[in-house]
Amino acid sequence: MSGEIVYFELPGNDARATEQFWGSLFDWTFRVGNFPGYSMIHGSNPIGGTPHGDASQHPRIFFSVDDIAAATTRVRELGGSADEPVRIPTGAFANCTDDQGVQFSLFEAARSQ
Repeated sequence: MSGEIVYFELPGNDARATEQFWGSLFDWTFRVGNFPGYSMIHGSNPIGGTPHGDASQHPRIFFSVDDIAAATTRVRELGGSADEPVRIPTGAFANCTDDQGVQFSLFEAARSQ
């Protein structure tokens, strides 16, 4: 598993306020995402997004893995928890929590054919 940070999310109850704060702080722009209720952050590296109406108060970090199924199994073996992977056009992700309650996500990029 590489563990490279490849994506992040900044949740917010108020999409306009979230975009105003982070856009003003870092000069980022926000564009409509691939599905309703989600905006993509442009100008950051790695790229990120913001789920609208999300009451979470902490950013979520996505770590790269080669095999999402093996990685979620390993999280569970180490005493953490892992949701079942969700397939999206760019690959698959799974939301996880470590053995001390820290939330994070794993991401497996789609393989080009």
